[in-house]
Amino acid sequence: MTGVFNDSYAATYDTVYAEKNYAAECKAVAKLITKFGRGHIRKMLDLGCGTGRHAVIFAGEGFDVTGVDQSEPMVERARDRATQMKLGANPEFLSGDIRNFSGKSPFDVAVMNFNVIGYMTGNEDALGALGAARKNLRQNGLLIADFWYGPAVVVDPPGENTREFETGDMRVVRSSSGLHLPDSQCCEITVKVTRLQGDRVLDEAPETHRVRYFFPLELELMLRVSGFQLMVLTGFPDVDAPASPRKWAAAMVAIAV
Repeated sequence: MTGVFNDSYAATYDTVYAEKNYAAECKAVAKLITKFGRGHIRKMLDLGCGTGRHAVIFAGEGFDVTGVDQSEPMVERARDRATQMKLGANPEFLSGDIRNFSGKSPFDVAVMNFNVIGYMTGNEDALGALGAARKNLRQNGLLIADFWYGPAVVVDPPGENTREFETGDMRVVRSSSGLHLPDSQCCEITVKVTRLQGDRVLDEAPETHRVRYFFPLELELMLRVSGFQLMVLTGFPDVDAPASPRKWAAAMVAIAV
């Protein structure tokens, strides 16, 4: 990854993903918590929290949320969002690396939303993130993460896509192209976010994201090595359906042992 989630990209992030159904994703995660959670679940660790869109929804539902992200511009926007929403209990947002984050006390559930685990492209990175999640969870705590499902990526590799959004008197154009790198089990996604006023280009924010996809057996092994037991792989956000080779989006639920 080069220059990922820098100031310019963070500034347009929420506009680009304005149509993303964060509420439906939080509802799906909450459903998994209800189904697989053991004991009282209140303290949530949001690893790779971004601009806090998931975290503030969970906080509004009564969770005590701590969000962590290595992008300071994203964290600042998350803090601003929580302040503006005037929640009863504001989530705490911290700048840090999810591969070695250490919280003050054990959490009941850790979440990795929006394919955060996919940015852990090397085995050491992925195991670091899973290991840190385990260290921050109590016994029988839950880990829930959505990810790109390997069988689906292999069947239907990435292509090109362009979307346009309007915000005030500006237009935001997000173009992306994908390169499948099967030997490294990754897709290299090149994203360019362009802000325009009329025909005048205000700025452009190019990003290259290398994102990993995962297969069931390797996830089971990685989780076991990290101190978890894999409970289920589901579709996402339709968590009532199993993970499918026809859909990239999937979710895993694991319990700390």
